[in-house]
Amino acid sequence: MPGTTRAYFRRLFPWESDRYAAHLRTLTPQGRRWRFCGLLSDDALDDHAARALDTGHVEGCFLDGRLIGAFELFVDPHPPGHAQVALSVEPAHTGQGLGTEMIERARRRASLLGVPDIALMMQGDNAAMIAVARHAGASLVRAGPELGATLAVPPRDLRALPAALALDEASLVQSVTSAMLRAGRAAAARAMLAPAAMRRAGHEGGRATA
Repeated sequence: MPGTTRAYFRRLFPWESDRYAAHLRTLTPQGRRWRFCGLLSDDALDDHAARALDTGHVEGCFLDGRLIGAFELFVDPHPPGHAQVALSVEPAHTGQGLGTEMIERARRRASLLGVPDIALMMQGDNAAMIAVARHAGASLVRAGPELGATLAVPPRDLRALPAALALDEASLVQSVTSAMLRAGRAAAARAMLAPAAMRRAGHEGGRATA
């Protein structure tokens, strides 16, 4: 995993959709096709990020405060509660084991939710994702230009639940703190720009009445 001593995972929350969308926009055109089985516009990525954070479990990998990878886990509300997972990795950090780590984290979360297996769809030419799926022991089935994979999920072990809840709580604290810091920086930037804007407005107003 990139920068092992500095990288960390945490859950993302609905108020961070702009941050998640910004990560998705770093994907190359080919990366977007692989991730979404088709090309999506920036506006569509904004909509997707908001919807994903509202309806699924999204966990991101951060390096030096930057979101460099994420996985989305969606669980079918109807029994037996099958799930789907999708991954994204910033181009500069591909090939470093991040996909494998995210698959394992998705499996552990799915296990706590009582999910029997996870489905994963990928493009037939996405060699990196195919390698990740095979490394995870998935069985692959071709469906036209795409490949489908089924990932086995360990049986639920409720002894792991307190640790997962603690991680979610820590994620919430980090998320809120980060949001407050970003809001503070934005407010400071606006305050610094305001005097210059007022001077420009006054100068233009004086010139207009001269």
